[in-house]
Amino acid sequence: MNKKKLLIPIIALAVVIAIILVVVFSDPYRFRPEPKLPEKQISLETKETIKRTIISSELCKNKLSEKLLPVYETIGEFMNKSDSETFYVENVSEGDFELAYEAYSADHPEVFWIDTKSAYSYYETESTLEIEFNYILSGTTLVNARNDLNKALTKAFANVPEKANDLEIEVYINNYLVEHCSYDTNSAMCHTAYGALVNGKAVCDGYAHAFQLLCSKMGIACSIIEGTSDFNDGKEEGHMWNCIKLGDDWYNVDVTWNDINSAQFFCERFFYLNLTDEAILKDHKFSPMFNSPDYIGTTTFNIFLPECKATEFRYLDIYYITIADPKNDNDMIASLIASANKKEESCSFLIAESLPYAETCREIINNGYINEWISAANHYCSKANQISMETKAYTYKNHNVLTVELNYE
Repeated sequence: MNKKKLLIPIIALAVVIAIILVVVFSDPYRFRPEPKLPEKQISLETKETIKRTIISSELCKNKLSEKLLPVYETIGEFMNKSDSETFYVENVSEGDFELAYEAYSADHPEVFWIDTKSAYSYYETESTLEIEFNYILSGTTLVNARNDLNKALTKAFANVPEKANDLEIEVYINNYLVEHCSYDTNSAMCHTAYGALVNGKAVCDGYAHAFQLLCSKMGIACSIIEGTSDFNDGKEEGHMWNCIKLGDDWYNVDVTWNDINSAQFFCERFFYLNLTDEAILKDHKFSPMFNSPDYIGTTTFNIFLPECKATEFRYLDIYYITIADPKNDNDMIASLIASANKKEESCSFLIAESLPYAETCREIINNGYINEWISAANHYCSKANQISMETKAYTYKNHNVLTVELNYE
């Protein structure tokens, strides 16, 4: 009798345990707190946008010799008139004048009315250069075009955050150009900031000048970089991009390559945002410095070219979750939840550099990790934001990125 009495609570306990196990295994996330993304720590001062002041850093001017500084100032005087005028410079070779001209042009992306194919004509005597800039616009037409550019700059910042740090402003500018400009080799003034911001069509130097101009309006030091890239089937072509100063360090930025026509996902507009020299040299090449042994007067050259070694503000490292161990899934699930709640089309991850990229991607895709992460994320998402298991993964080996396409139930 006593044994029977003892058996009843044991059976009851076993039933309860069985029920608990069924509940747990049918929904393993029932008792797991919702994963949260780690807070981003960005060591940049947040500023009120309205209090930001325009800077003209004149980075290239500071690299010129004392002899060429007056020439630089004279160029500025005659380049900013409403009509082209002849002027003279003494005891300066045409090569030195070209250097001063390139320095001024690199420092002043707002200048768009000089012919990009033939900027000036000159007549050289023994000690004097007679110079005349080749304007493509002049008089009232130029005044109106300058006003159009100023209106375009105002429009560009119409939706800028009221408070932001320099990285957030840079991301805003990058996004604005990607969304409002398209690559076009046939558009008028496509090599200028005017082409990118007013016409909405530009090539690489138009993108670069526009990015530089927008950064300077927000008080962020930025310059252009001359070089080549191998975008078209590995063929080396002339190219221009930017360097930007964030905190105490310089970074490479290529907005043109962030605006690829074939881009499938949002992540692709950030692949070339704040790279080291080592990273960008995988598919870019710097033109020589003007004072280096490699410089030849007939080639493109750089006057200001800072060393970019820092990785602190590389966009992908800050905003994307890094996968160091696919089994440690907390951050991956949290990232999918955040993307689903915004109904984003994709969610991207970085593969840790310590891991073999291709092998790790195969493991994640073939071993079902992505489906496990999605299943977990769906536990915490509303019915309207449920992610479908019918999804695809895309790999970007050059950037260590794995992107999961998101479809919804």
